Amino acid sequence: MEELKRREQAQEKLQKKNLIKEKAKKWGFSEQTIRNEIYPRKKSSVKNTPKISTPGLNRTNDNIEWAKWSWNPVTGCKHGCKYCYARDIAERFYEEKFEPTFRPERLEAIGNLKEPNGDIGEKSVFVCSMADLFGEWVPQEWIDAVLETIQKAPKWNFLFLTKNPSRMVDIQWPDNAWVGTTIDIQKRVIPAEEAFKDIQAKVKFVSCEPLTEPIQFNHLEYFSWLIIGSRSRSSRMPAYLPEPEWVISLWQQCLDAGFWPYFKPNTMDLIKAYPKGGA
Repeated sequence: MEELKRREQAQEKLQKKNLIKEKAKKWGFSEQTIRNEIYPRKKSSVKNTPKISTPGLNRTNDNIEWAKWSWNPVTGCKHGCKYCYARDIAERFYEEKFEPTFRPERLEAIGNLKEPNGDIGEKSVFVCSMADLFGEWVPQEWIDAVLETIQKAPKWNFLFLTKNPSRMVDIQWPDNAWVGTTIDIQKRVIPAEEAFKDIQAKVKFVSCEPLTEPIQFNHLEYFSWLIIGSRSRSSRMPAYLPEPEWVISLWQQCLDAGFWPYFKPNTMDLIKAYPKGGA
């Protein structure tokens, strides 16, 4: 009986491992991230029992190499973007699905961070990759709790990204906050520029991911960094590479503004031209 039980446990462990690998490959997240969402550590049902472990950061995959870590004290979003991969993950792994949810137990991870090692990506944390922390539906106390928490790790960079940049204007940003907005279509440009003209942050950036149409800025000098990325596959939309002309235009706009763009791996494969006259 004991031998049979050990075999069953080994088989179950192997099945879990294979499932994690499959989901990580399909959804573009690290195996650690998927493991944490499918098989979270269970809390003790005994009251006043000390916590054995503290929820930590998750490793991102190679497509988010500009930040090697993600941290989700808030999950869920109401923007309703058809290309959203986060919704697909939440619908499968979260009990609350994609409803905005505050997870205060995850705040503890930041206070336990050690000194960062390695390159700038290794000390950069993508905050709320599974949410829009600055959506109109998010209570201010959730935002305040997150901003207060990141000050406990001043040697780490915390990257914030939103489609509602006007809510970022009145915040007193700490120096370790990188503040960004998503511009996937042209109509987001003016609201973003109007907000970022007044946002006071050490690093201000824009993410053109997914780049779904040509983007022309009026005041790209309000930013110091720009990310260009393609559209990943989701349950509602297929993967999509932007037109090379759109990418080249953004590249030139960045150079004119005095900085280089950041090309994500899923976009760098876009331009692979052969020489004219080649046989």
